[in-house]
Amino acid sequence: MTFALKLIHDEPRLVYLALVYHLGRPGADLDVETKLPGAHGLRDVKVALGRDVESESAIIELDGEQYRKLLSAIYGCVNELRVYHMRAGAGGTTARFNETARALFPAIGADAAAALDVAEAMMMLRRRLERAVERAAADGGAAPESRPGKRRFWPFGR
Repeated sequence: MTFALKLIHDEPRLVYLALVYHLGRPGADLDVETKLPGAHGLRDVKVALGRDVESESAIIELDGEQYRKLLSAIYGCVNELRVYHMRAGAGGTTARFNETARALFPAIGADAAAALDVAEAMMMLRRRLERAVERAAADGGAAPESRPGKRRFWPFGR
């Protein structure tokens, strides 16, 4: 199932930065089982969003697996922004992250502490996305599912 998410204000830039972070990690868009480029990758979402990244609003279409990866990318990007702040803007862990962050959010280039403001906005976006999807599922829509047949285990404390 595919669903559309409407991004407003600075959200297209936030999602784009999260996608740059995600895709900058080696193997991020590979299928877990086959180790080949997956059908549920985020590269196409990034390309489509790139056209609207400076717009006041944008709509992205995701399937359940892409939605799950986007939420993970947002969390990873928040951590990267915290590291950016602690390192005072020097060297990130993923390719092109620092340059993209400075281009999308110029305040970061002037003051590394501004990365924390972007990280906070990123967490608020993640919560908004989760609430919107939960609300849509409660109204009769289907919630995005994870990989069918896969069960995640917590390996500790059993």
